[in-house]
Amino acid sequence: MEIKHESLRFYLITPGGEAELLYRIEGNVMSIYHTFVPDTERGKGTAEKLAVAAFDFAKEKRLKVRPDCPYIVHFLQKHPELGEYAI
Repeated sequence: MEIKHESLRFYLITPGGEAELLYRIEGNVMSIYHTFVPDTERGKGTAEKLAVAAFDFAKEKRLKVRPDCPYIVHFLQKHPELGEYAI
């Protein structure tokens, strides 16, 4: 499954439907405020793939990430090495 990026969201099409991660940028801060994965696709690493893509984008653009989505808070707990990019 290929992750796609368009204005203010990352998404991918799964067998169960579309999964997405939504964000906004304010100054040099990327606020990730919503992650959605269809029920049938949960637990398969789909949200993690979207989060990795978002953090890669933030690193590339030299943005700090504000985790306004509960999943991203959880993701950062699993990946403390990315904490330096979060505020």
